[in-house]
Formats: sequence, C-alpha cells, structure tokens
Amino acid sequence: MQHRPGDVWQAVPPDLAVEMLIAAREVEHHRARALAGPLMEQYVRSRTEDDDSGVVEVVAGSVAVRDVWLTLLSGARAEVCVLDQPPYLSPQEQHAALEDETRSRGVAWRVVYDRSAVDLPGRVAEIVELVASGERARVTPTLPFKLAVIDARAAVLPIAVDGRIDKVLLIRPSPLLDVLLSTFELYWDKGIPFSPGGIYAAVEDVDPHLLALLAAGLTDEAIARQMGLAPRTVQRRVRQLMDRAGAQTRFQAGVQAMRRGWL
Repeated sequence: MQHRPGDVWQAVPPDLAVEMLIAAREVEHHRARALAGPLMEQYVRSRTEDDDSGVVEVVAGSVAVRDVWLTLLSGARAEVCVLDQPPYLSPQEQHAALEDETRSRGVAWRVVYDRSAVDLPGRVAEIVELVASGERARVTPTLPFKLAVIDARAAVLPIAVDGRIDKVLLIRPSPLLDVLLSTFELYWDKGIPFSPGGIYAAVEDVDPHLLALLAAGLTDEAIARQMGLAPRTVQRRVRQLMDRAGAQTRFQAGVQAMRRGWL
C-alpha cells in the first residue's frame, strides 16, 4: 500500500512492493555486515574487562567454543592463519562453507596441514577444492598444536581431550599472540606448497598432489589410499620422482622439487 495525500491509501503493483521489500532487506543486511567488525572489537574488549590479565580466556563447552569461532570469523577483515590437525569440532563441509563465506568478503586464508589431517579419508579432495577456491595451503609432517589466528589480533588454541574439543584458549593481543603468530609463520615457511597442477609441466606422469603428500611424510600405502591408486603404482611414481630429482631419499626428493621450482 502507498499513502497518498488526503489520508488515502492506494494499492501498488505486487512486483513493485516485493522489490521495495527486497531493497529494504538488502540495506539492513549491508548495515549488519558493516557493524560486524566494530561489534567484534566491542565483544573482545568486554570479555577483556572480565579478565584482569586481558590476555587469555578459557572458553569451555562445544556450543560456546563454536560461538566464539563464528564471532571471530564474522569480524575477520584481512587474513585467517591456521595450523590444521585433528580432531575437529564440526564437519569439514561446514568449515569449508565458513571459509568460502569469509573469502567472499576478501579475507585471505593460509593453512598449514599436518600429515595426520591430510591422511584422513577424502581429505585431499577437500583441500584441492579449497585451494581451487583461493586458499593457500601447505603440508608438513608434524605440527606442535592446532591453531587459528584472525587478523593477527586474536587467536584460538583448541584443547583436545580424549580425541574431542570442548575447550579453547582465546588469546588477545599480547606477546603470547606474537609468539603464536611467529610459530605459524615458521611452519608456513617450512611447509611444502599444496598447489594442484603446479608440477605437471615439470615432471611427466606425476600427479600434482603426489609431491605434497610425499613431503607431508605419508607412506606409500596412505598416498595410494588418498589418490585411489595401487600401492605399487605409487611406489613406481615415487621412484620416478626421486630419480628425476637425483635424490636418494623421499625427503631429498621434496627438497630438490622445491629447488627446481616443481612446486
């Protein structure tokens, strides 16, 4: 309805009314998005006031942990840095959807995957999809702990008990946060880039994921399971890669591959 002079109400075409309603909802959506960052800062400040140290807060309970994670991601503006290893609080598809949503807002993701994470059934395919969508990923044989740093202003350090996460440490700006970020950068520098298609031109008959899995320390059997190949096929391809790289060990093959620009 449209209010006309003389206190008269006049019906408007349904399509126009729907468009006006959609436009109003879009304005509300953009306003809420613009307020997300300031609200996150206010959230962190308010929680800091309840803690004299203002550095570390223990968040317990799966619901509370998930709420903190969602709040941090909703306020992310620049970059999320992750050291990834099991266990996980939510199914991988839910995490992938959250990652895609933040990237749609221009937030970059850098993730270092532990060998145990890459070895999970179907995980390689999931990582490939994330990398294809814009994630920068690397793999490494071992990680010291699970970690996520958001915009270098807050970190989440999960605490796993009996293979499950129901508690995290929320770390705010402090020397501790600086150390955690430096730890991430250290493992990022040491990791082997997971870049699908990156070695096709350099090494014939070698799958682009093989070298990353090899560098992560997976066995031939684990690689075969991830790639859907027979163990003997993987052994043959690994031997071909080592011969072409002039390497005597699997580790040397990974080092030589990086030096030669295969990754």
